Amino acid sequence: MSPHGHPLDEAATPAMNPTDDDAITLQVLGPLKARRAGAAIELGVRREQAVLAWLAAEARPVARHKLAAWLWPDAEEADARSRLRRLLHSLASRLDAQALQAGRLDVALSPRLLAHSDLGRLRALLAAGLYRDVATLDAAAIEGLQEAAELARAEFAEGLQLAECDELSGWLERQRESLREARKQVLARLSGLHEGAGRFERALQAAREHVDVDPLDEPAQRRLMQLLAAAGHTAAALQQFERSRTLLREQLGVEPDAATLSLAARLHAQLAAAAPQPTHFEPQPVHYARNGDVHLAWTSFGAGPRDLLFISGFVSHLDQAWDAAGPAAFFAELARTHRVILFDRRGVGLSDRTVDPANLDDGVSDALAVLDAAGSRRATVFAVSEGGSIGVRLALERPQRVAGLALFGTLAKGSAADDYPWALTLPQLDRWLEQITAQWGQSAAIEVFAGPLHARDEGLRRWWARTLRLASSPRCMRAVLRSLALSDVRELLGSVRVPTVVMHREGDRAVRHEAARRMAEAIPGARWLPLPGQAHWWWLDDCRPVLEAIRALPA
Repeated sequence: MSPHGHPLDEAATPAMNPTDDDAITLQVLGPLKARRAGAAIELGVRREQAVLAWLAAEARPVARHKLAAWLWPDAEEADARSRLRRLLHSLASRLDAQALQAGRLDVALSPRLLAHSDLGRLRALLAAGLYRDVATLDAAAIEGLQEAAELARAEFAEGLQLAECDELSGWLERQRESLREARKQVLARLSGLHEGAGRFERALQAAREHVDVDPLDEPAQRRLMQLLAAAGHTAAALQQFERSRTLLREQLGVEPDAATLSLAARLHAQLAAAAPQPTHFEPQPVHYARNGDVHLAWTSFGAGPRDLLFISGFVSHLDQAWDAAGPAAFFAELARTHRVILFDRRGVGLSDRTVDPANLDDGVSDALAVLDAAGSRRATVFAVSEGGSIGVRLALERPQRVAGLALFGTLAKGSAADDYPWALTLPQLDRWLEQITAQWGQSAAIEVFAGPLHARDEGLRRWWARTLRLASSPRCMRAVLRSLALSDVRELLGSVRVPTVVMHREGDRAVRHEAARRMAEAIPGARWLPLPGQAHWWWLDDCRPVLEAIRALPA
């Protein structure tokens, strides 16, 4: 690494030889260290360490007068040269007589010491993998680039500072920036190499690391977006665009450039084209099932050979299910392979509006009443969000009625506890209830449920506001949500024996990813399916994996 020319000059040092047991090894990447035969060598004062780092980076003779002037900028020339002689003598005594090659006019590290430095190893790896034509690279060179990326992750001479030496401080910062630049170049090449070989996961990993090194690098952001889309994660690619745009606005006060905006527009079009397109689906007749004194609105549609019972989250309205801005396209696609049974839970939608707190027992008996009314003896259960606990109880208590259980964006306990930190505490839930009921009838909390990418969609905002107005009232909703907050099926998960898949989007803001993963781990044989994206609503982002997972459950 040099302050002149390429950040990591191709005039490389030989690779470190691990069999040379008596040699001094030098670490410059990270905290400055030297070892002999496994034992640490004390490196002395900061100026000695600075000289060692300088000589390792230059990898060639350095003029004495330059070193002296940079180390003691305020001293007379004769005094600075005298101090340098004493410093070099001290440094040589700490290492060995052959470690330094000190001439009358200049000084350098010995080739043997350079060969046993991590910086020398990095240069050799770059020469073999970065400074050659891609067509000439073999598997060893590619794996060497992976090692180079790890070596370059460190900071050059980490922690070393000489505030009183302006020139030297500036030089140190340039070396550190050069190392970051070298890592970016390595990661960019690795990403391209892995993509060309069809190793998309490794290509994505390298692209993500590249963006982590420099989040304001727009070409790197575009590269990551393109790879995400190529791997089938178009929604995640657009979310990456949103993160990049936010950073550019906050840190530089600028908008993404034309190439980035053009890519985002193409990805939006791809996502729209990939979404299930609703056939002309007229609202289906609504029927009522009775469970005690409560009337439950339900409907069914689709001609698939298998039944599917959908258990919603805290709010629903059957008539709103057919709006194109809502889940109509998803349900239309699902109806190709299933007879889909929808119902509004007690207290919401077209079902009886009761403010009596419903519990899980009521939820299970209500679901069974709907299945009986629909003439379904056995169904796949697809339960989302707060409906997940009902789905678990139903599968546990009536396994003969449940062919398979698909859980999406759900959690095992409705509120936090000392041994369950993945939900809101009861005081936090009360505050959230105050916020959402204060905005009832508007698009309350849509950023949480839809994610920031979709929350700007005016059609979706209008659909959500209308759903809230039609589905419930603030008073009813307080009762519903407080009851859900008391649900807890953690002790039951280990007894579930029906085939189960647990799905969750990694950026979900409504339910924490860890809560769903722990559910999957607790249910014997459950399939854990993490998905890219931020939408809590199952029909947004790329919903094809959700449909495929439901269809993969046994009949």
